[in-house]
Amino acid sequence: MKSILDEKSRVERLREIVAMVARGEKFSAFDLAVRYLVSVNVVYRDIATLRDEKLIPEDFEFARKER
Repeated sequence: MKSILDEKSRVERLREIVAMVARGEKFSAFDLAVRYLVSVNVVYRDIATLRDEKLIPEDFEFARKER
């Protein structure tokens, strides 16, 4: 079981997301929420922040799960 100390800070999380986008990795909002133990709403807020700061492309889109 993870403790609160094991969770990444928001800054660390944002840096990792920027790096993943730069590498061309595909992921869904749910994938990030599970990976970082945050809600999907937090992920959407983070992505909006990164777009606003021009750290990821304006046209960035999450990967869609295949049905």
